[in-house]
Amino acid sequence: MLSQILADLNPVLRGFANYFKMANCKGLFRDLMTWIRRRLRAKQLALWKRPSRLHRRLWQLGYQGEFQKIRMRRWRSSRSPLASWSMPIAWFNELGLFDLTTVETGVLPLLH
Repeated sequence: MLSQILADLNPVLRGFANYFKMANCKGLFRDLMTWIRRRLRAKQLALWKRPSRLHRRLWQLGYQGEFQKIRMRRWRSSRSPLASWSMPIAWFNELGLFDLTTVETGVLPLLH
């Protein structure tokens, strides 16, 4: 399910980046990617449905701390440290999410 969302989202992000890359908007791209990753974390938590699946993912990654109570369908839970630990930025890169922060901004093409 998340792979289908990424397949639909990546062309939109690429087009957005190509359209706005002439502007000096590196900070805007960074903030937008933070929001997109948080939204995708919320979607993944909703897909997992139960906290036990999140706990299993944390154990696989070597998390040693205590688990907090977390609701799987909440927007605010997507910002929790447990969600960030279980779904880091590198995980989204492995899934193939286009990263707007890698786009070089503020560069005008040379006109002949």
